[in-house]
Amino acid sequence: MHKTRDRLFKLVMTALLGALVVILQLFFQIKIGPFNMTLALVPIVFGSVTLGAGYGTALGLVFGVIASVMSISGLDLGGYAVFEANAAIAWILCLTKGAMAGLLPALVHKAFKNKKAAPWILFGSSGVFLFLAGFAVCKLLPLWELPKWGKIIAVVVAALIAAAYLLVIHLAITKESSPVYLASMVAPVANTGIFIAGMFIFFRSVLDTWASAQGSNVFIFVISMIVFANFTLEFAVSVLFAPAVAAAAKVMNKRRR
Repeated sequence: MHKTRDRLFKLVMTALLGALVVILQLFFQIKIGPFNMTLALVPIVFGSVTLGAGYGTALGLVFGVIASVMSISGLDLGGYAVFEANAAIAWILCLTKGAMAGLLPALVHKAFKNKKAAPWILFGSSGVFLFLAGFAVCKLLPLWELPKWGKIIAVVVAALIAAAYLLVIHLAITKESSPVYLASMVAPVANTGIFIAGMFIFFRSVLDTWASAQGSNVFIFVISMIVFANFTLEFAVSVLFAPAVAAAAKVMNKRRR
């Protein structure tokens, strides 16, 4: 009886979270250039951590399907160009990155749950993120062309953002919460990482066209536009929402017991 109730609970939660993924993906994306930054990874991570890998994968597939439909319909201009080049491979790429964004958080959370190394891995991952974000900003923004006061303001703003991010991470350094943060981090890594890999392998001509339009080579374009405009913001959003995910997961697990 308990197993039946638990399974029914997970199915209902998956349906509710799936509906939230659809709503966030359709109506609450942030458009940056030809790309759309999604907020849908937050409920996907929550479902993956609290319900398990299978349910997280299902939520990721919902995300992949909606992203594909938006690309085909032209609501996502970057995705539309990819589907126009090769629709079959684009479908596979969207579903794969969505599924991995739902599967990996559950596996990472399970692997690092109550492990002493989790906080230190969290700090190391944060350092890598700040390095990539700083490199992307330097490539995207011509800081050397700014007047002296503009450079000072840019440096101060960047320092404040980095300090705020590190403060959030510092407050998260416990054995209990660190695995949730790591799970939240791996979702945007999977989503953007698989997309970039797929673009280089299957859609290099599309990448070259985008880079040429920006007057840049393809590698600088990937770092400055895809990594900065997409990954770093999705990563930051996932980390900022991680405390809420951790708190909600704790409450849910208590009620289920």
